[in-house]
Amino acid sequence: MWSALLLASLAAQDAAPSRQLLLELTESTRLAGTRGSRLAAERCARRLEHAGFEVEIDQREVVQVLPLRTHLRAEVGGTLLFERHSAFDPEAIPTGDTPLLNSGSKSGRVRALVVDVGRGLRDDYDRLAAAGVEVSGAIALCRYGGAYRGVKIDLAAEHGCVGVLLWNDPARDGFERGTPWPRGPWKPSHEAERGSVTPIGRVPGDPSTPDGPSSPPSATTTRLEGAALERTLSRLPCLPIGASDARSLLARMERRGEGLFGPGPALVEFEVDAPPRRVVLHNVVARLAGRDARYVLAGNHRDAWVRGANDAASGTVALLRAAELLGARAKDGWRPASGIALALWDGEEFGLVGSTEWAEAHAQDLRANLVAYLNMDVGVSGPRFSGADGTPGLLAALRTVLERIPAHDAGAADAAPTLWAQWQAAAKSDEPALDLPGSGSDFTVFLHHLSLPVLDLGFSGNAGGQYHTAFDDFAQVEAHLDPGFVGHELAARFMAELLAELAERGAAAFDAGEAARALGARARADAETTRAKHGADAPLAAALMDVAHAFDAAAERLASRPMAGGAFYSALEAPLPGRPWFKNQLWAPGLELGYGSETFPLLRASAASSSDSTELRARAAELVARIARLGA
Repeated sequence: MWSALLLASLAAQDAAPSRQLLLELTESTRLAGTRGSRLAAERCARRLEHAGFEVEIDQREVVQVLPLRTHLRAEVGGTLLFERHSAFDPEAIPTGDTPLLNSGSKSGRVRALVVDVGRGLRDDYDRLAAAGVEVSGAIALCRYGGAYRGVKIDLAAEHGCVGVLLWNDPARDGFERGTPWPRGPWKPSHEAERGSVTPIGRVPGDPSTPDGPSSPPSATTTRLEGAALERTLSRLPCLPIGASDARSLLARMERRGEGLFGPGPALVEFEVDAPPRRVVLHNVVARLAGRDARYVLAGNHRDAWVRGANDAASGTVALLRAAELLGARAKDGWRPASGIALALWDGEEFGLVGSTEWAEAHAQDLRANLVAYLNMDVGVSGPRFSGADGTPGLLAALRTVLERIPAHDAGAADAAPTLWAQWQAAAKSDEPALDLPGSGSDFTVFLHHLSLPVLDLGFSGNAGGQYHTAFDDFAQVEAHLDPGFVGHELAARFMAELLAELAERGAAAFDAGEAARALGARARADAETTRAKHGADAPLAAALMDVAHAFDAAAERLASRPMAGGAFYSALEAPLPGRPWFKNQLWAPGLELGYGSETFPLLRASAASSSDSTELRARAAELVARIARLGA
């Protein structure tokens, strides 16, 4: 068996090759659109060519909104609390560490009192309003967590705030969890999470080309400019701040009813200068030919906020090592039924830009030939496989691979013998299921725009506060997240075997009957939840039960009529109102979640928009009719 050969090969090596790969990738910063990212692309391309893949560096010119200058000052009664300035030159050589900033922030200068809005979710604003706390005209002090950071900016703007300060609660990922960096893995009080605030829940990718792909630098692209471009961006200026600064603001706020904070005497002034600028992204795309035109594609984003050892060089290393394992097999004469492609995307951290623009440009080929897209983002933070997000219909193929790969501690007392058994233990179920992916990583364009099957995969087991910080570096991974690089090597072996398995199965990798059964079960569970919340006669519950019955009937037909994943999901797609780029009507990123998914969004929107269920019944009937045609 191939997995046994891989195990023997790895056991013969003195040190994990992943360690050296990660060390090379994290020697310098890799911010998208800078020299560091381009050099990393070239380095990865050489590695893939050496492994035996045909490699292309795909260039896309895009608009990037990056704060080049920021100023933040807080005072109480004329007494300075803290002040900081930053100036960032992305053209510098070397680029240097990215300061605390949010890409996509609106440019501007604001001066106002500060209000603690909790996590900045709708429920937080409702509680503040009920307590009589006025937020309009204030700067929102907002904790990370609960939703994508861009959602928090949208909600702050909706409620009349003039700016947002984002901060990490130390109880979540900082010094209250344990020893902070540099002696431990947790976030120190001065550090904060960088990140994009672009509205990826409406249209990911290059904000200047919402209706199609951006072109290479030598080609002409029709772009949004001026006010039209500004409407696609964040609505408020915003900055991330450390926990020490956030708590100094909280300490000056006046406590009001039910543990809520109202406006206090802390006055904050901050300025963000974030002019839109054109940059060139470098996607590395490598191919290993198969016997037919179909192919499996695995991707990971190569760019990072600073050095990004965990996010996402860990996934890059796993895919590069998988390429070496697959290439070695190909050099021995193996040729899969379908091809294998690997993509190392650029610009993910700025709004899923590189993958979105590339996939939009290759939409016709992808719809015709892609078997599945496999995503790794923060690919490795430990040696345990504890679950996967993905498209119903791919679980059987995934299970086959998980069952034949030993877990890292197989043989130890009470340890799971295989990765599948490890997942069963984590899920506390003999039949763990795929969670439905929302957004926030490079699978988004494949799943929600092109209606193609995806899996989002990774290994975990250890934790720290390094996410989007300057100390997400090699030392953090080696000391705390994956000592010995066991997880990196295991992830590489798993990805190599999964790619090979799907490539050999080709179109048969997708089980349409499994997909219909899983989606029927999901609709039935949603109907039961709706009844429990709104009563047995709730129109949405009835509509969901109709959908469940339709999927049940389709599952019986599809058991004997194989159907490719792209054909299955594209037959059910429909543009979502207000965000037509999203076409997956079975589930979509929640508009006030961002990362998380919301099932059957068209039905839910119809149920919420009117007490008259006519539109809901019509939409449900249309979906039921489409399901009835599957496999007919």
